[in-house]
Amino acid sequence: MENSAQQFDAQVLSRISTLKMTAMNLVEGLLTGQHRSRHKGSSVEFAEYKDYSPGDEIRHIDWKVAGKTDKYHVKQFEQSTNLKCTILLDASGSMGYQSPLKEQHSKMGYARTLVAALSYLLLKQFDAVGLTLFNDKVVEHIPPRSKASHYQHILHGLANISPQGTTRIDDVLGGLAERLPGR
Repeated sequence: MENSAQQFDAQVLSRISTLKMTAMNLVEGLLTGQHRSRHKGSSVEFAEYKDYSPGDEIRHIDWKVAGKTDKYHVKQFEQSTNLKCTILLDASGSMGYQSPLKEQHSKMGYARTLVAALSYLLLKQFDAVGLTLFNDKVVEHIPPRSKASHYQHILHGLANISPQGTTRIDDVLGGLAERLPGR
């Protein structure tokens, strides 16, 4: 993997360095980031109006709307948050399949490149990324972190995979759902 990690860094990083990843759904996170949150917050991005109720900040009343409707309406703004992502990678024996063409990588080689690229993009935008390698059970779990140095842990985990065993994704997903925090 050392050779492929160097090749990955040289060839792929230059191609993907300008890309961004954005969550399609609303995200819950603790830190400020670039993804839309389920919660309302304070930013420059207007979300919606709500009727004024005692305790709302007066500075958020839209006075133009109040003048037209004779009712107070409070502006609400979108809150941005960070994304916490755990990438699951099948490490079963079927991932060792190698194309008969010598210039083609194995399925695992392509998967390593994809996981490394996704991890790089997520960490570059200060999102937390983790990695879970599995076959019929969890082989290795690297919890999500957002530090740039965490990328080396991901690459190290990818370098040490040797595809073996069978896939039992239903058992693995059930176990992970219990362990992973969140909704």
